[in-house]
Parts: sequence; structure tokens; C-alpha cells
Amino acid sequence: MNTLIEIPASIGQRLVWFLEHYRSDKSSVSCPALFKIRGSFDEHLLEPALTALVERHESLRTTLARRGRGLVQQVHPTLPVALRTVTSEANPSVEEELSAPIPVEQTPVRYTLWRLSPTERVLCINMHHLISDAWSCGIVVADLIALLSGRAPQPMGWQYRDFSQWQHELANTGELAKHQDYWNTKLAGLELPVLPGRDVVDVARPQPALAVAYLPGAVGDGLREFARAERTTLFSVFLSLYYLLLHSVTGQSDLTVASFFANRNRRELQQTVGFLANMLALRTRFEPTAPFRDLVTHAKRTIMDAVVHQAVPTQMLSLPSLLHSTARINDVVFQMLPDRSPESWDPTALPGGATIDTFRPPQALSRFGLNLTIIPRSDRVEARLSYAANQFEPGWADRFLESFATLSAAILTGADQPVSTLLARQRLAYTA
Repeated sequence: MNTLIEIPASIGQRLVWFLEHYRSDKSSVSCPALFKIRGSFDEHLLEPALTALVERHESLRTTLARRGRGLVQQVHPTLPVALRTVTSEANPSVEEELSAPIPVEQTPVRYTLWRLSPTERVLCINMHHLISDAWSCGIVVADLIALLSGRAPQPMGWQYRDFSQWQHELANTGELAKHQDYWNTKLAGLELPVLPGRDVVDVARPQPALAVAYLPGAVGDGLREFARAERTTLFSVFLSLYYLLLHSVTGQSDLTVASFFANRNRRELQQTVGFLANMLALRTRFEPTAPFRDLVTHAKRTIMDAVVHQAVPTQMLSLPSLLHSTARINDVVFQMLPDRSPESWDPTALPGGATIDTFRPPQALSRFGLNLTIIPRSDRVEARLSYAANQFEPGWADRFLESFATLSAAILTGADQPVSTLLARQRLAYTA
């Protein structure tokens, strides 16, 4: 490809562009891939590897532009890698880099290398969210490590423009409308969880904060075994625990939690870098007098249906029950990183004796009101609760997570207890 290719933006890109245009907070909305490189490393290897990465994935050389009332993608034949290097013995200014806006009309990615010492470096590939998502970050991580290691990356399938064109075809043939009809029926009469302090917070100016808790490895292993016995996933089990605790907070047994689905049902999309993920509203109804095991069954069905209909994001829907509500679909969010095998967390050896590893920023805070992210690891399960500090009382989030950890251990022997009994017997640190 030797010329600029211009095609219509995807549905997701148009939605995010519109939402960002009216958002008062103009900080960056990005998907960063962060690496730690330790040992003796030849920095001259970086730019060729990054250049090969950009050549491989069209999204990394795609800018976006307005055309009248429309939005288009501009796929460039090449886009030089401008690697900014910073020599500093202090901690790298990762948070400052991640909060700075990325001018996606000019470039979709920013590359920064911090030299902390002769044997320690931090690399950030900071991608605008319009050309990337969490799944894409994983692809970028794997591909760069392979390129630096002298290995061939995984075979490619579609480029993002192939997905965009296919998506527009689905819209034109009415296939997307079928998914939209499902969601309109599923979410009819929807009422969102009523969290404490929601009426006093300035939702346009949240004060993001983070609380973290760790479940012991034995609890994580027990929950994996419980999920296998129920023929479901760890995602279903942790979402059910979240429902359980939200029920204790709100008293509601018709609960809706937003989550992000990869939207990669086609095999051709497994190695595609681009913004494919959709936010979906996971609505589950349950009886508080029924056992926790039943709640897991209901959550499992909710997730399975969402997987089938994940092509349509919730933002595309018109939900009459929320027209006059001050609450937002993304007030309460649940996410879980893939349940990876232990060895996939280990650093990778590079030629010359260096190692490369990935990490999450220390304060990976969410713009959502209450966002629980579960990260299964080999020796523990990490639970990260991002929240708006100006909404909740001091210590509320820590008590919420402490209760989450308590319940996680309790269901290993109490899954047949009614939800109401399970909550009452745990003497939860959190009280509504």
C-alpha cells in the first residue's frame, strides 16, 4: 500500500468521538502498553522493532478526521516512529504521559522511553483509544516482545479497516438491528443501581481514587474449581460476587453492571489491533432467598447472551426508562483480565541478556463511578476498585473490598446458602 486510504469510521469510533467531543474533561483517553526492560540492552533495536510493529498493524498508522458531519479513518502508507527518550534516575512520569491528550488527527500513538539507569528502562506505547482497546494492547505487547526476541509474531488476519467495512455491511443488511432488538427487550424498564452519595457528586468532575485488595491463592484456586463444577467461567463467579455485594449496598435484586466485551467472534479478528470492544449492560434478576449458586446460573446466562449479541454497544440503544435519570450506564462497571497461566506473567529473556516485562500503571484509575477490575495471578487474585472519592465516605471503598474478599472465601463452603443468609452471616465490614 503506497497511498493514503480513507474509509468511514467504525460505529464504535463514531460513538467515542461524539462522546469525547462533549466531555468536559479533555485528558487523554488512551490504551497504554507499558514495558520494563532490565539488564544490558541495545536501544538501537527498539526503533526497527517499533517500525515493524507499525508496518504490521494499520491502526498504528491510522489518523481520524472529520468529513462534513462524518468521521473517517485515514490509513497512512507509513508513519514514522518518533521515540522520545528521557534520561532520569527518578521514577518515570508515566501518569503525566498517560494523562496528556493524544492528537489522533495527527498521530494515533506516542512512544516514550525512560532511561532510569544503565540497566533499567521503561517503555510506553501510548495508543489513542479510537485505534486500540485492551485486547489490542495484548497483541501489541506480544508482537513487540516477539520482534525484539527475533521471533515471528502470530499470523495476521484482518486489518481494522476490514472489520470496519464488514461492520457497515452488517448494518446495511439489518444484522445489527437484530442484536439491537435483543438489547431493547433485555433492558426494557431498566433501573440502574442506586449507590450512596450519587446525588451529591459532580459527575462531570469526579475525583478518581483506587482501593486494592488481594485474595489468597487458595481462595482463587477454590473459585476456579467452583467455576469448573458449575460449568461456567471465573468471570461469571466474580460478577455474581459483585452482584451479591451490590445487593447488600442497594437492596436491589434487579441489577445492571456495565462491562466491556472484546467483540471478536470471528477468527480473523484475533490478531487485529483496533477499537473493537463494546460496552454492554449486564442485567441480572435474582431472588435474595435463592442460593448463591442460582445467582451464578443467572449471571452465566446473562453473559452467554451478551457474548452472542456483543456487536451492539449499549450507547447505541435508546432506553426510555433512563431518559430522566441522573444515573449513567457506566456508573457501575465490572472487568476481569484473562485468567492467564502462571508462566505468562514471567519476564521474557531478550538476546544479549536483558529481560522485558509488562506492567500496569500504579494508578490505573477509571473515569467510571465504581469500577471493579479482577486480575487473576498465579499466587493470588488482585481486586482493584476505582471509584469517585468525592462520592463516597472515607474508607467506604476499602470496606467494600474487604467485604468482597470475605464473601469470596465464604462461598467456597456456602454456595448453597440463600443470598440473604450468606450476607447476614458474614458480619461484613461494609454496611450500607
